[in-house]
Amino acid sequence: MIDEVWNKLSEKLKECEKSKDVPVAALIFKDKKMYASARNVRFKNKDITGHAEIKAINKVYRKSKSKNLSEFNMVVTLKPCLMCLAAIEQANIKSVFYFLDNLKVDYSRFKTNIIFLKILSSKNKDFEIILKEFFKKLRNNR
Repeated sequence: MIDEVWNKLSEKLKECEKSKDVPVAALIFKDKKMYASARNVRFKNKDITGHAEIKAINKVYRKSKSKNLSEFNMVVTLKPCLMCLAAIEQANIKSVFYFLDNLKVDYSRFKTNIIFLKILSSKNKDFEIILKEFFKKLRNNR
C-alpha cells in the first residue's frame, strides 16, 4: 500500500511544479481504499484556501454526502498548517499521517484530538528534496 500512496503523492507533487504551487499533496483513505487525492492549488486558482488537505476533504464531502469523516484517515506530505488543522477537526478526521514536519507550525497552544503520526520511510528524503528545491528556485527567481 505504501507504494500506491507514494505514487499518488508523487503524481500530485509533479502537478504542483507545473503551476508553481508549494509542493504539498494529500490523500484521504477509509479501510485502505483511497477516496480522494489533492494538491496545493493556491496560486493556480488564486485561492487562499487552496491547500491540499482542504481540497481533499471537500472532494470526500461531495462523494460521501456526509460532513462527518471520522472513519477516514489522511496522508499528507507535510504536516498541516493551522488553517488545515481547523478544517481537519471540522471534518472529524481522527488520524493524519505525514512525511515531513512543518517547521512553521506550532500546535502547542492548541488543543486537538487529532492523532498525528509521522511516517518514517525512505521516501521522506525524496519529499524533502522536492520541497527544498521548490523554495530554492523561488528564492533564486526573486
